[in-house]
Amino acid sequence: MDDVAKGQNLDDFLINLADGLSKAQSRLNQYPVMNAMGQQSMVYHIPRMEFELKLQMTASEAPASSGSGGRLPLQKKSRVQFLPVKASQQHSSSSATSIIKGVFVAAPLDSTVAQVQLSLSVEKKSARKAQVNIVVQAAPGHSVQGAVVELNIDRELSEKLNKTPLKPATRLEQASLALNQEGKASTELMISNQESEGQIIALIADLFGQTQTLLYRFEQG
Repeated sequence: MDDVAKGQNLDDFLINLADGLSKAQSRLNQYPVMNAMGQQSMVYHIPRMEFELKLQMTASEAPASSGSGGRLPLQKKSRVQFLPVKASQQHSSSSATSIIKGVFVAAPLDSTVAQVQLSLSVEKKSARKAQVNIVVQAAPGHSVQGAVVELNIDRELSEKLNKTPLKPATRLEQASLALNQEGKASTELMISNQESEGQIIALIADLFGQTQTLLYRFEQG
Protein backbone atom coordinates (compact mmCIF):
# COMPACT_ATOMS: atom_id res chain seq x y z
CA MET A 1 0.00 0.00 0.00
CA ASP A 2 3.00 2.33 -0.29
CA ASP A 3 1.38 4.06 -3.28
CA VAL A 4 -1.61 5.22 -1.19
CA ALA A 5 -1.12 8.82 -0.14
CA LYS A 6 -1.45 9.84 3.48
CA GLY A 7 -4.49 11.87 4.45
CA GLN A 8 -6.35 13.61 7.23
CA ASN A 9 -9.53 11.64 6.57
CA LEU A 10 -10.40 8.04 5.77
CA ASP A 11 -12.24 9.40 2.71
CA ASP A 12 -8.85 10.21 1.15
CA PHE A 13 -8.00 6.51 0.89
CA LEU A 14 -11.42 5.40 -0.34
CA ILE A 15 -11.42 8.07 -3.04
CA ASN A 16 -7.91 7.01 -4.05
CA LEU A 17 -9.04 3.39 -4.42
CA ALA A 18 -12.20 4.34 -6.34
CA ASP A 19 -10.17 6.54 -8.68
CA GLY A 20 -7.76 3.67 -9.39
CA LEU A 21 -10.67 1.33 -10.14
CA SER A 22 -12.23 3.87 -12.47
CA LYS A 23 -8.95 4.31 -14.36
CA ALA A 24 -8.55 0.53 -14.69
CA GLN A 25 -12.05 0.21 -16.18
CA SER A 26 -11.35 3.11 -18.55
CA ARG A 27 -8.25 1.29 -19.82
CA LEU A 28 -10.31 -1.85 -20.44
CA ASN A 29 -12.87 0.20 -22.37
CA GLN A 30 -10.09 1.33 -24.73
CA TYR A 31 -9.34 -2.26 -25.79
CA PRO A 32 -12.64 -3.91 -26.75
CA VAL A 33 -12.68 -7.38 -28.30
CA MET A 34 -13.29 -7.15 -32.06
CA ASN A 35 -15.06 -9.66 -34.25
CA ALA A 36 -13.88 -10.81 -37.68
CA MET A 37 -15.29 -7.63 -39.26
CA GLY A 38 -13.34 -5.40 -36.91
CA GLN A 39 -16.48 -4.36 -35.03
CA GLN A 40 -16.72 -4.18 -31.27
CA SER A 41 -18.28 -7.38 -29.93
CA MET A 42 -17.27 -7.45 -26.26
CA VAL A 43 -15.92 -5.16 -23.54
CA TYR A 44 -14.48 -6.55 -20.31
CA HIS A 45 -16.07 -5.16 -17.15
CA ILE A 46 -14.81 -5.19 -13.55
CA PRO A 47 -17.83 -6.34 -11.49
CA ARG A 48 -16.30 -5.86 -8.02
CA MET A 49 -13.08 -5.07 -6.19
CA GLU A 50 -12.36 -6.19 -2.65
CA PHE A 51 -9.84 -4.21 -0.61
CA GLU A 52 -8.14 -4.30 2.76
CA LEU A 53 -6.54 -1.22 4.28
CA LYS A 54 -4.20 -1.45 7.24
CA LEU A 55 -3.88 2.09 8.52
CA GLN A 56 -2.02 3.70 11.37
CA MET A 57 -3.96 6.51 13.00
CA THR A 58 -1.64 9.00 14.69
CA ALA A 59 -2.89 11.78 16.95
CA SER A 60 -1.05 15.08 16.87
CA GLU A 61 -1.65 18.46 18.42
CA ALA A 62 -1.37 21.79 16.65
CA PRO A 63 -1.75 25.27 18.18
CA ALA A 64 -5.09 26.93 17.52
CA SER A 65 -5.71 30.64 17.00
CA SER A 66 -5.24 32.83 20.09
CA GLY A 67 -7.89 35.36 19.03
CA SER A 68 -7.63 38.96 17.86
CA GLY A 69 -6.09 40.28 21.09
CA GLY A 70 -3.27 37.79 21.14
CA ARG A 71 -3.15 37.81 24.97
CA LEU A 72 -5.00 34.54 25.64
CA PRO A 73 -2.90 31.37 26.05
CA LEU A 74 -2.66 29.23 22.95
CA GLN A 75 -4.99 26.25 22.86
CA LYS A 76 -3.98 23.00 21.23
CA LYS A 77 -6.21 21.29 18.69
CA SER A 78 -6.05 17.51 18.21
CA ARG A 79 -5.71 16.09 14.72
CA VAL A 80 -5.71 12.56 13.41
CA GLN A 81 -3.50 11.56 10.49
CA PHE A 82 -3.88 8.30 8.57
CA LEU A 83 -0.86 6.48 7.14
CA PRO A 84 -0.54 3.09 5.42
CA VAL A 85 1.26 0.61 7.69
CA LYS A 86 4.46 -1.13 6.59
CA ALA A 87 5.34 -4.59 7.85
CA SER A 88 8.41 -3.41 9.80
CA GLN A 89 6.90 -0.19 11.10
CA GLN A 90 7.05 0.52 14.86
CA HIS A 91 4.04 2.07 16.55
CA SER A 92 4.20 4.90 19.07
CA SER A 93 2.02 5.25 22.14
CA SER A 94 -0.01 7.99 20.41
CA SER A 95 -0.95 5.83 17.45
CA ALA A 96 -3.29 2.93 16.77
CA THR A 97 -3.59 0.48 13.92
CA SER A 98 -6.86 -0.44 12.29
CA ILE A 99 -7.72 -2.84 9.46
CA ILE A 100 -10.57 -1.77 7.20
CA LYS A 101 -12.06 -4.21 4.71
CA GLY A 102 -14.60 -3.42 2.02
CA VAL A 103 -15.70 -4.02 -1.54
CA PHE A 104 -16.59 -1.82 -4.50
CA VAL A 105 -19.48 -3.29 -6.47
CA ALA A 106 -20.52 -2.15 -9.94
CA ALA A 107 -23.99 -0.59 -9.74
CA PRO A 108 -26.56 -0.94 -12.53
CA LEU A 109 -27.09 1.99 -14.85
CA ASP A 110 -29.41 4.64 -13.38
CA SER A 111 -32.95 3.95 -14.57
CA THR A 112 -33.41 7.67 -15.20
CA VAL A 113 -30.83 7.53 -18.00
CA ALA A 114 -32.48 6.87 -21.34
CA GLN A 115 -31.73 3.41 -22.73
CA VAL A 116 -30.76 3.99 -26.34
CA GLN A 117 -29.90 2.14 -29.50
CA LEU A 118 -27.12 3.87 -31.41
CA SER A 119 -26.50 3.21 -35.09
CA LEU A 120 -24.11 4.60 -37.73
CA SER A 121 -24.22 4.68 -41.51
CA VAL A 122 -22.18 6.34 -44.26
CA GLU A 123 -23.56 7.72 -47.51
CA LYS A 124 -21.11 8.53 -50.29
CA LYS A 125 -21.55 12.06 -51.69
CA SER A 126 -18.58 12.44 -54.04
CA ALA A 127 -15.22 10.84 -54.79
CA ARG A 128 -13.65 11.98 -51.52
CA LYS A 129 -16.60 13.10 -49.42
CA ALA A 130 -19.17 11.07 -47.53
CA GLN A 131 -21.95 11.84 -45.08
CA VAL A 132 -21.91 10.09 -41.71
CA ASN A 133 -25.43 9.58 -40.35
CA ILE A 134 -26.26 8.90 -36.71
CA VAL A 135 -29.63 7.58 -35.61
CA VAL A 136 -30.52 7.10 -31.95
CA GLN A 137 -33.64 5.30 -30.78
CA ALA A 138 -34.60 5.76 -27.14
CA ALA A 139 -36.86 3.74 -24.88
CA PRO A 140 -40.52 4.84 -24.76
CA GLY A 141 -41.01 7.92 -22.64
CA HIS A 142 -37.45 9.17 -23.12
CA SER A 143 -36.27 11.94 -25.42
CA VAL A 144 -32.73 12.27 -26.73
CA GLN A 145 -33.24 15.63 -28.43
CA GLY A 146 -30.25 17.85 -27.73
CA ALA A 147 -28.09 14.95 -26.51
CA VAL A 148 -24.53 15.17 -27.85
CA VAL A 149 -22.94 12.25 -29.67
CA GLU A 150 -19.14 12.15 -29.73
CA LEU A 151 -17.97 11.00 -33.17
CA ASN A 152 -14.34 10.31 -34.01
CA ILE A 153 -12.07 8.50 -36.43
CA ASP A 154 -10.38 5.64 -34.62
CA ARG A 155 -6.99 6.05 -36.24
CA GLU A 156 -5.34 3.31 -34.18
CA LEU A 157 -7.88 0.70 -35.27
CA SER A 158 -7.76 2.00 -38.85
CA GLU A 159 -4.00 1.56 -38.94
CA LYS A 160 -4.28 -2.01 -37.66
CA LEU A 161 -6.79 -2.85 -40.38
CA ASN A 162 -4.85 -1.11 -43.17
CA LYS A 163 -1.28 -1.71 -41.94
CA THR A 164 -0.66 1.97 -42.78
CA PRO A 165 -1.94 5.06 -40.94
CA LEU A 166 -4.63 7.34 -42.33
CA LYS A 167 -3.55 10.70 -43.68
CA PRO A 168 -3.98 13.64 -41.25
CA ALA A 169 -6.20 15.45 -43.78
CA THR A 170 -8.75 12.62 -43.58
CA ARG A 171 -11.07 14.04 -40.97
CA LEU A 172 -14.60 14.71 -39.80
CA GLU A 173 -16.20 18.11 -40.20
CA GLN A 174 -17.61 17.87 -36.66
CA ALA A 175 -16.78 15.68 -33.68
CA SER A 176 -19.66 16.64 -31.36
CA LEU A 177 -23.14 16.31 -32.84
CA ALA A 178 -26.39 17.36 -31.17
CA LEU A 179 -29.36 15.12 -31.95
CA ASN A 180 -32.49 16.68 -33.42
CA GLN A 181 -36.08 15.96 -32.39
CA GLU A 182 -36.02 12.70 -34.35
CA GLY A 183 -32.80 11.55 -32.67
CA LYS A 184 -30.72 12.09 -35.81
CA ALA A 185 -27.52 13.95 -36.65
CA SER A 186 -25.04 13.97 -39.51
CA THR A 187 -21.67 15.37 -40.50
CA GLU A 188 -19.27 15.16 -43.41
CA LEU A 189 -16.30 12.83 -43.72
CA MET A 190 -13.57 14.41 -45.81
CA ILE A 191 -10.95 12.08 -47.28
CA SER A 192 -7.45 13.28 -48.06
CA ASN A 193 -6.34 13.51 -51.69
CA GLN A 194 -3.32 11.41 -50.68
CA GLU A 195 -5.45 8.65 -49.17
CA SER A 196 -5.07 5.36 -51.04
CA GLU A 197 -8.14 3.71 -52.46
CA GLY A 198 -9.30 0.75 -50.42
CA GLN A 199 -8.28 2.22 -47.08
CA ILE A 200 -10.63 1.33 -44.23
CA ILE A 201 -11.74 4.23 -42.05
CA ALA A 202 -12.94 3.20 -38.57
CA LEU A 203 -15.59 5.54 -37.19
CA ILE A 204 -16.55 5.39 -33.52
CA ALA A 205 -19.54 7.09 -31.87
CA ASP A 206 -20.29 7.35 -28.16
CA LEU A 207 -23.50 8.34 -26.33
CA PHE A 208 -24.41 7.73 -22.67
CA GLY A 209 -21.48 5.31 -22.37
CA GLN A 210 -22.66 3.25 -25.34
CA THR A 211 -20.18 2.89 -28.20
CA GLN A 212 -20.78 1.96 -31.83
CA THR A 213 -18.06 1.33 -34.42
CA LEU A 214 -18.47 1.40 -38.21
CA LEU A 215 -15.85 0.45 -40.80
CA TYR A 216 -16.03 2.43 -44.04
CA ARG A 217 -13.95 1.37 -47.03
CA PHE A 218 -12.87 4.26 -49.24
CA GLU A 219 -13.64 3.63 -52.91
CA GLN A 220 -13.51 6.41 -55.51
CA GLY A 221 -15.65 4.67 -58.12
